[in-house]
Amino acid sequence: MRRRNRNGNGSRHRPVVLGVTLDTFFYTRAAMAVGTSLLLFVALSTRWLPETVTLELGQEARRTIYAPRSVTYTDTEATRQRRARAAEAVPDQYESFPETSDLVEQTINDVFTAAETVRTGPAPLRDGGAQEQPAQERTIDEMVSELRDRIEMDLDDEDLRLLLTASPNVLDRLRRDAQALAAIQMQAEIRENTDDLEEAKQAIRAAAKELPIQARYQQLVADVAAKALRPNQRYDEQETRRERNEAVSAVEPVRRQIQANDVVVAAGETVTQQHIDKLKALGLMAPTVDFTQVLSLLALLTVIVLAFGAYVARFKPEVWRSDRQMLLLCAVLVLGAAGFRIALQWSVYAAITLGVSTALAMIVAMLLGMRLAIVLSATIGLLAGLVATGSDARLVIATILCSSFASWAITSAGGKGLTIARAAGLVGMANAVVFVITSDVFRLQIASTQVIASVIAGLISASLAVVAVMAFERVVGVVTSLRLLELANPNEPILHRLLTEAPGSYQSSVMVANLAEPAAEEIGANALLVRVGAMYHDIGKLKRPYFFIENQFGEENPHEKLKPHLSALTLIAHARDGYELAKEIGLPDQVADIIRQHHGTSLATYPYHLAVEQEGEENVNESDFRYPGPKPQTREAALVMLADSVEAAARTLVNPTHDQIEQLVDSIIDAKVEDGQLDESPLTFADLKAIRKSFVSTLHGMFHQRLKYPDQEDEEDRSAVETEADLERSART
Repeated sequence: MRRRNRNGNGSRHRPVVLGVTLDTFFYTRAAMAVGTSLLLFVALSTRWLPETVTLELGQEARRTIYAPRSVTYTDTEATRQRRARAAEAVPDQYESFPETSDLVEQTINDVFTAAETVRTGPAPLRDGGAQEQPAQERTIDEMVSELRDRIEMDLDDEDLRLLLTASPNVLDRLRRDAQALAAIQMQAEIRENTDDLEEAKQAIRAAAKELPIQARYQQLVADVAAKALRPNQRYDEQETRRERNEAVSAVEPVRRQIQANDVVVAAGETVTQQHIDKLKALGLMAPTVDFTQVLSLLALLTVIVLAFGAYVARFKPEVWRSDRQMLLLCAVLVLGAAGFRIALQWSVYAAITLGVSTALAMIVAMLLGMRLAIVLSATIGLLAGLVATGSDARLVIATILCSSFASWAITSAGGKGLTIARAAGLVGMANAVVFVITSDVFRLQIASTQVIASVIAGLISASLAVVAVMAFERVVGVVTSLRLLELANPNEPILHRLLTEAPGSYQSSVMVANLAEPAAEEIGANALLVRVGAMYHDIGKLKRPYFFIENQFGEENPHEKLKPHLSALTLIAHARDGYELAKEIGLPDQVADIIRQHHGTSLATYPYHLAVEQEGEENVNESDFRYPGPKPQTREAALVMLADSVEAAARTLVNPTHDQIEQLVDSIIDAKVEDGQLDESPLTFADLKAIRKSFVSTLHGMFHQRLKYPDQEDEEDRSAVETEADLERSART
């Protein structure tokens, strides 16, 4: 056989990774997380699978397609036009070059300087000869040709002749006038690729006509100054592109809304870009599967499941340890996602989503508690956002708020009928109000049918939640407040039997409940469960009611005819009998466990001491006089044990003082602690301190709540000594 690795205590070595023990429990929870993530993925991944509508731009629609729900879409064509207008509104950007003015002035100066040079310079060589001709031998045409070669400006022959024939003084005047007119225009912006240059030339020609010189000289000045002009603002293509891109980016997409059941595209209609936009927003197009997006979805769902599981493990350890309760939470998540997905087939998708989420939240609230249900509401809200086309933020917020409110509404105090009616009304109203408000926040229209459907969904969800809880309560292994409220009703058959057949035990149970319930509230235990457990803890006495002193009412005590061992057996049997009766009538396990554990393994003191007196301590086996147990396993069971013992002992007190009550409570609790009866319960020393204080306060109120008349006080004083022994025996039995 293969030898198993064991540690020094004989147990198996279990690997530990990052502080987590890899045992069967870990693998079970890991399997739940993986399974839940995969099921959620299956429920939600259909959003990324191709749909049936495969229309293309310009194609003729073969059938009329209606919007399955209300949705907001982006009108790409209108957005494109708006952005195009924004880009066109941005003017061309230019870069300034102030040195251009100096260049223009220099160009004008070069023209007149060249003219002077040609006029005064020697004639050019002819036929490569070395002989120069005198200036006067050159013809005017030759000089015009030479001047044209020397300047870059394209002037006509008449302007060139004037430059060559005018007197030096006239040329200086013309030079100054041309430079002045050009300088005036260069002070303004002359942009490339615009009409600025041509307008500046026209302005120069107009200004030249105002000069006090001959018309032919005005023309010369205008031609030279105008042709010397050049742009002083250069087009900046990069800056223009940048500013236009910024303007385009600042334009918000054009958002439009299509209502449920509206015609998206009619049969025979040519498909336009707007039709495509609507179909894509509704998720009706046939996109290709984006595997990166699909894997991201699976990863996101895994993170959501793990985060929710971490919360349960940290703050709800009792749920975390229960396989059935964890499976319930996993099933709720999967059912929620599947319900959201199926709801997409109806036009009132949002209302159905709110109904599904609130119903699931109320189920968890009634079965596992309101706080866990609120956290579940946030998780379900995220799933609703993943299902909704466009991840509708409005629906996410409404789902979380409505589900959280429903968790509170269904757990408020009251009977079952009242609770259902109140929750249905409040949830229905809350669904409609929250949905309308969130729609207005996001500037989304909401049809009246959606509002009405939200109210109806809320009304139905509460009833469905209660029915589901009644069906799953035993399967999950929890007891709900509604069930406990029903059991606390004195008209319950078993309580009515206890009242009529064992009235003393019934009254004692009521006192125990009154004692234990405030203490449970002080330590944060389930006060309603404690009260119900206290009311039912002695139902086993119905089998032999007159064997218990509180039901004898002065009649003969049957224990006086029994031997101590048999007397102890009849007393001890009531815990077992009560447990069997609880199972027979279908009481919740939590209540049945309190019945079985409310004495733990305590000693039946009276018959034990009687046996010691009769047979001698050495001949008496103490274990024969102890209850079979088990010891209390929960705070609620431990509280009922302490309250039962304190109530029984308190019957021996007559007009006790506050100190006497404190001493009694302390002695009872200390005795239970020393006897080890609380060793297996989760009560802490702080809890015991709070319980002591609560018991003392409650007992003090019980003993001092009635005014005593003088004759009543005298009678009590006379009978106190006579009854003390009988009451002591009653407490012990």
